Amino acid sequence: MGPSSSLLSVIAGIAVSACAGKGSHDMGTGGGASGEAGVEPAMKGTLYDAGRTCAQTYCSPCHWKGGQHVKQPVAYPAFQVDTYDEWATGQTIITAVLDKWNPDGTVMPPPEAPKDPPDDERKTILDWVRRGSPNTPSGT
Repeated sequence: MGPSSSLLSVIAGIAVSACAGKGSHDMGTGGGASGEAGVEPAMKGTLYDAGRTCAQTYCSPCHWKGGQHVKQPVAYPAFQVDTYDEWATGQTIITAVLDKWNPDGTVMPPPEAPKDPPDDERKTILDWVRRGSPNTPSGT
């Protein structure tokens, strides 16, 4: 395992443990679409609606600066979805934790989350991420 693989493993482990830890049953309001008072919505600048909506729905409770999940203070420093640029830098982590058919770590969202993306939505986002998360309205 090379240095970049080791770093990825450490970062993914932090993100997973932050989200999947005990006591994280309250996912809060999540969403991140409307923004908290004075806080921009999650995935600001994302043109691809399916990608923005997925991250706002399933990732923002922990990984958005306005997230309300009890684990947000720990999960947020490990990975953020405040903007498209932050999302785009996490492609390797996103693929590792979103692909429940070939997991490379713990699958997100964690089991105690109130919502889990349906398989078709999960596959759409994985496909988008594997293509480099193009920031276009069509995602292509």
